[in-house]
Amino acid sequence: MSIEADDVKRLILQKADFFRDLAEDEITAIIRIMAPKKFPSGAVIMREGDQGDTLYMMAAGRVEVNKTLTMKFGQDDYRETEKTLTILSADTHAVFGEMALITEDQRSATITALSDCMLYEISRADFLRLAADRPSLGFKVTLRIAALLSHRLKKSGEDVVRLTTALSIALSQ
Repeated sequence: MSIEADDVKRLILQKADFFRDLAEDEITAIIRIMAPKKFPSGAVIMREGDQGDTLYMMAAGRVEVNKTLTMKFGQDDYRETEKTLTILSADTHAVFGEMALITEDQRSATITALSDCMLYEISRADFLRLAADRPSLGFKVTLRIAALLSHRLKKSGEDVVRLTTALSIALSQ
């Protein structure tokens, strides 16, 4: 691995919430398990429902996050449609797929490259090996991921309350 590539990885880690404030030796340990992955514009990086086993950190490019929704168009006419949830950019040091480091579960959304993308990947197996070898590092990263997931769960709960309230008001009129 070239020094230049390691410098890019180090910068990405220092700016990503999950890895910010790690000690220098901890950052170096994570750099060793980061693998570069290139995706051309239009490529599906991960598909909702597929088995997840990697986290991605964006070094360059933009991606779109989509979720499949089932919509009713008539009495018995239900169709699946894609809803764009957000657009992520390397400019904001975006990280996605973090749940795969914690659990072996299906991807919760589809991520598609909107431009040519350079990503760095960390596999679940590599992360778990590193966490077993360096429990303090594993704890720090896992705690940050848990905090993010907790924040998202709280926001989802608030969104459900807002949607339920709006639906209740609409149906009562």
